[in-house]
Amino acid sequence: MKTLVEEEDRISQLPNDILVNILSLLNIVEAASTCILSKRWQYMWTHVNALNFYSPKMLRAIEKVSKDVTYVRTDEYVDLVNRVIQLHQAPCITDFTVFFLMTGKEFRCDTDEWFSFAIRKSVQRLEFNLSGSTLLGGRTERNIVGFTRVVPLPDKLYTLTDKVYSLVKSPYGLSCIQSLTQLSLTCVNVTGELIEHFLSNCPLLLGLRVCFSQRLVNLKVAGPSLCLKFLEISRCPVLDTVDIYAPNLASLICLGLEKWTRVLVRHAPLLADLTVERHGPHGGFLNDMLASCFWQLESLTLSFDFGRDTFTPPPLPEFTNLKNLTFTGFANEEDSFLDWTCLIERSPVLLTFTLKLMSPKRIRRQIQSRTIESRLHRCLEVVTFVGNIDFELLHYALQHAVGLRTIIVDCRPPSLEPWQEFKENDSSMELRNHALNLKRQLPSQVDVVCHGVAQTRELLLMFSITLKKLEA
Repeated sequence: MKTLVEEEDRISQLPNDILVNILSLLNIVEAASTCILSKRWQYMWTHVNALNFYSPKMLRAIEKVSKDVTYVRTDEYVDLVNRVIQLHQAPCITDFTVFFLMTGKEFRCDTDEWFSFAIRKSVQRLEFNLSGSTLLGGRTERNIVGFTRVVPLPDKLYTLTDKVYSLVKSPYGLSCIQSLTQLSLTCVNVTGELIEHFLSNCPLLLGLRVCFSQRLVNLKVAGPSLCLKFLEISRCPVLDTVDIYAPNLASLICLGLEKWTRVLVRHAPLLADLTVERHGPHGGFLNDMLASCFWQLESLTLSFDFGRDTFTPPPLPEFTNLKNLTFTGFANEEDSFLDWTCLIERSPVLLTFTLKLMSPKRIRRQIQSRTIESRLHRCLEVVTFVGNIDFELLHYALQHAVGLRTIIVDCRPPSLEPWQEFKENDSSMELRNHALNLKRQLPSQVDVVCHGVAQTRELLLMFSITLKKLEA
C-alpha cells in the first residue's frame, strides 16, 4: 500500500509580485478569502491591482438570505466595499467595478468615497453599475417563474457631488485620469460637460458607457485624435443630441432613444457593430441619421417593443457587409417579426440570425398562410431563438435559407441574471431528445441544438407541425 506524501506548496514559493497578479484575476471576494491560507497570505490580497466587486456567487448567496433581496444585498455589499478600500495598499489599480442596486441616500457618501478612491488610485477601467442588472443597456428585467417583470429604478439616481467633480477637474485629478481606458456609468447622473471632460483629458479612453442618466442632455463625442472604439448611450430620458465624430469608433449602442433624440453620426468610418432602439409610434430604428453607415455594418441588433412600437419596416438599403443580425424585445402572441425578413433579404452575406424574445406567452403558435415574395438566401447558416419562438420565422428560414446548417433553441429567459440559478428538469431533457429526432427528419446538413428548458410539450408539437407544413 502506497503511503501518501504531502505535496510541496510550490505556489506559495512564488515571488509576491506574481502571487498578487494571480489574485488580481479573481473577484475581490475570492481574492480576500485566501487570507486564511497562512500568515504570508493574510494581507497578500490587499495589494491586488484589480478590485472587482461583481461576484455572481456572492450575489446568489445574499439573495437566498431574505425575501427583501434589495435591502439585504445593498447593506452587506456597502460594508464589503468599505472594508476593502480601507485595507487596500497598492498605489494604483487597473480595475474598479461596483455592482449593486442603489436604494437610498444613506449610501451616497459611501459611493462618493468609492469614486474618489478609484480616481486617486489612477484606475484604468472604472465601472459603476447601480442598477443591479447586467442586461444589455442596463435594462432592469427580472425573471419570475419564467415570466418577465420590470424592477423600478431608484427614485433618485446617484449624482456625483461637487467634491467629486472638483477632484476630477483639479490638476491632481487630471493627472490621475490620464490612464483611464474604460468608463462605464449606469444609474449615475452625469452631465455632458463631465463626460466631455473625460473624453478630452483621457487620451487612452477606448470604451465609454452611460446608461440611465437623468441629467445628460447634450453630448459631443468628437475629436480627430479620439481613440474611442466602443460607445453606449442608453435610456437617458432627457437626452436631446449626441454628436459623434469618432474616427476609431467600431461599436455603437443606443437604446431607449426618445422620438426627439438626435444621434448624429458625422464621421465613423470604422463603425461595424450597431445596436439601436428608439421609442415612438413611428419606430425609427433605421433613420437618416445612420443611413450613411449601413453599408459598412457587420453586426446589427434591433430592439423592439411591440407593445409601444407597431410599425412596418421602412424602405431599406442593401447591407452589403452584414454578417450577424439580432432582433430582441417584447412581443405578444399575435405579433410577428415576419415583416422584417426584408432585412434578411437585403443582407446577402448574412451568416447568423438571432431572435431574443421577452414575453409571457410563446408567440405565433399558428403558422398563417402568407405569401412572401422573397429570394433564396445562400449564406445564412445559423438561426437562433432565445426565450420564445416565432414559428413563422422558423418556417421562413427552413424554406428560404438554402445554406442553413444549424437551428439553435434556447428556452432560458433573456432576462436571467448570471447569479440566478437555472435548473434543468425533465422537460429540458425531453426537448433535447426531441432534437435528436428532428435531426433525422431534417435534411442531413441541418443540425438542431437545444439549450435550457422545454417549457411545455407544445413546443415539441409545433416543431412537428412546422415540418409537416414544409413536407406538404
